[in-house]
Amino acid sequence: MISFVVPAHNEENRIEQTINEIINSCKDENIKNPEIIVINDCSTDNTLEVLKKLNQNNLECQLSFYTNPKNLGFGGSVKQGFNMANRESIMWIPGDNAHPASEIKKILKHFISNNYSAISTYYSNKEKRNFFRQLFTDIYTPFLNFVFGLKLKYYNGLTIIDRGCLKEINIQTDAHCWQVEMWVKLKKLNNFNYDFVPTLLFEDDKSTAVFKLRNSIKVFFVIIKLILFNLFK
Repeated sequence: MISFVVPAHNEENRIEQTINEIINSCKDENIKNPEIIVINDCSTDNTLEVLKKLNQNNLECQLSFYTNPKNLGFGGSVKQGFNMANRESIMWIPGDNAHPASEIKKILKHFISNNYSAISTYYSNKEKRNFFRQLFTDIYTPFLNFVFGLKLKYYNGLTIIDRGCLKEINIQTDAHCWQVEMWVKLKKLNNFNYDFVPTLLFEDDKSTAVFKLRNSIKVFFVIIKLILFNLFK
C-alpha cells in the first residue's frame, strides 16, 4: 500500500528509531508490511552498518537500503527513493527521528480516510522553530503561493502522495527547493487535489541549508525556471 522513503546522512544514532516509528505508525493504522526504503547519502559514520544489522532482524516491514555513489542531499535522495518505490503511495520521512509515530499517524489516517492525491503538513507550534527559519518561511511561503497560484501552508513538510501523480512529472532539481518544483508541476495535473494536516515540531535544527550562499543561489535560479515553466506550459 505505502512505500516510505527515508533519506539518511550520518544518522547511526537515529535511523533505527526512525524505522521503528514508521512501523509502529503503520501498525496503529492497520497498514501491513510497509515498504521502507532508506537512502544512505554517503554517510561517514556507521549508518550503513546499522541498516545491515536491522535487515537481519525479523522486522514487520519490507526494508531495503541503497547508498548513493555521491552525496545528493535531501532532495536527490528522496528522488532516488521514488525510483525504487513499488507501492501505490509514497511518503518521505527524514532519517533523524524528528517525527514520532503520533505525528506520522496523523498524516496516514487523513490520507487513508479521504480521497486526496496528496497530504502534506505544517507546524502548528511554529514558535518552537528557530526564529530566522520561521521568518524565512513566513516570507517564502506566501510569495511562492502568489507567484504560482497555490494555497500551500508549508512547502517542506512531510508528505504522502499517490505514486501515479509523481510518475507524471519530472522533478529536475536536487536543491533545497525541490518540493517547490514538485508542487508547481503537480498543480498542472488534471484532478490533482491535496490537503494539509497540522503536526507538532519536537526538535528544530538551529541551522538551515537554505541560508548558505551557494544554496540560496540555486534556489533563486530554480524559482526563475519554475516561473517560466508556469507561464509557458
